Amino acid sequence: MLKAALVTPLAITALLFFAALLAAEAAVRLLKAPRIAALVVAGALIGALRRGNEAAAMMPLPSVLLEALAMVLLFEVGQRVPLGWLRRNPWLLVTSIGESAAAFAAIYAVLAFGFAVPPVDCAFVAVICMTASPIVVMSVSKDLRARGQVSERALVFCTLSSVYAVLLVQLFLAGYRVAARVELVSVMEPIYLLSGSILLGALAAVALRVYAMITLARGALLTIGIICCCVLVYAWAPRLGLSPILAALFFGLIVRGTDRTHSVLSHQTSETGAVLTLAYFILVGASLSWVDSWMLLAVAAAAAVVRLLAKVAANAALAAPSALSPAKGALVGVASAPLSSLALTLIASVAQQPGLEYAAQISAAVVLLMAILGPVLTELALRRAGEPTQGEA
Repeated sequence: MLKAALVTPLAITALLFFAALLAAEAAVRLLKAPRIAALVVAGALIGALRRGNEAAAMMPLPSVLLEALAMVLLFEVGQRVPLGWLRRNPWLLVTSIGESAAAFAAIYAVLAFGFAVPPVDCAFVAVICMTASPIVVMSVSKDLRARGQVSERALVFCTLSSVYAVLLVQLFLAGYRVAARVELVSVMEPIYLLSGSILLGALAAVALRVYAMITLARGALLTIGIICCCVLVYAWAPRLGLSPILAALFFGLIVRGTDRTHSVLSHQTSETGAVLTLAYFILVGASLSWVDSWMLLAVAAAAAVVRLLAKVAANAALAAPSALSPAKGALVGVASAPLSSLALTLIASVAQQPGLEYAAQISAAVVLLMAILGPVLTELALRRAGEPTQGEA
């Protein structure tokens, strides 16, 4: 009777989150593990526990919560991306396209020629995994208080690669659905997706500006307003056939471009924002799919390795024209290693299509590897570049 009264979904959720935070912080302090990687691993242990323990399985793990948290963090990513930098240095855009294209080609080649994966599956895995997680790069940079070319470029390239991946996945899915017939609606779909997401992000930016103007919001109050706008974007975008990922990114980009007084930037240091980041990475870890096939793990590992090598090579090769040394260009490629919930969202959309289950499985396995190893590589790259500030722990 007492056990039934105490073991409730809410109690289990609180206990598992509490244990995950304790384990992650212990790993950071005792083992000097990167904090973001420790949080993801702690979350992954929760996920494993939920699959093998009846009490732990009572913990609800709604994908809507993870995706809503991602919207808030994507807004902050958008706030941190300096679009003016791309205008002043067009080679940054060239490098971004080059590294995404190189990653796509490398992943496709190793799957097609190394493991005889069907071409359609190769294309979907390559387009999903050519992206990188700007949320992870931003969070690691904040944790280290990193400032410099490597962290800034990695954030810009990860953000742009996310935009490319969302649009290309939509285009590939449209082509897959029409079974090799070129229809106007399939060609126009990515254009509608991009323009509509920009418009929805702009409307959210207007709403936030009005809210901030009327309430003079700062700190937690401002973060609550941002969360409300992000949740509205998340709720409305799918209903309108738009991308919540792109809408949240453009929401942040537009706010940055119109926030002349920098009043909204206080969200970046809000304690509420820090709490959301902790919860996000634990949920990312808990949402990862464990690999139960050694062959699938080998395929994913090969794809992850060539993806990283392609990003490093492309960034090193194109560094000099964009006013960066090849050595630091290579570090940008290493820092762009992580994958997280953005890739999981794309995988979910692909997995809904009949015949693409294998592509979704390979992609999920790559995400599992790079969600855990990616933050470690990002931190190593930023430390190697000497970008953590003197005050960081």
